[in-house]
Amino acid sequence: MEGSILLWIIVGAIAIAADIITSVFLFMWFALGAIAAIIALMLNFSFTVQLIVFLTVSVVSMLLGYPVVKKTLKKSVTGAKTTEQGYIGRRLTADEEITERARVKVDGIYWTVQKAGGEDIRKGDSVEIVGLEGNKLLIKRVEKKGE
Repeated sequence: MEGSILLWIIVGAIAIAADIITSVFLFMWFALGAIAAIIALMLNFSFTVQLIVFLTVSVVSMLLGYPVVKKTLKKSVTGAKTTEQGYIGRRLTADEEITERARVKVDGIYWTVQKAGGEDIRKGDSVEIVGLEGNKLLIKRVEKKGE
């Protein structure tokens, strides 16, 4: 009996350690199965029954619990902004005239920018990054040079 309880404790501990290391909440269900197997052991069921209880509880709890945990975590975790999304709202000074598209250096990286409507942008005008279209930054003029 003591050998079996040690086996189930080790199985449960490994499952919990794997979940802590990977943070996927996929292995904790095996820890629940190990607890159920320990209960079966305490009720003097054979090792075969303990193994069946372990597998059944692990699989059923994973099938029922994992989707709920995954859905809950997905709601609580906000996605990280991409570099381009972080640029939205920033103001820059135009280094050249922009009639439709141009290349602009933002934080040391050259980006293709496209006017988001309005008048042409002259060199020295203040522009704001207002959105993204594919891999292009959309800009609009917010101040003319000298205003």
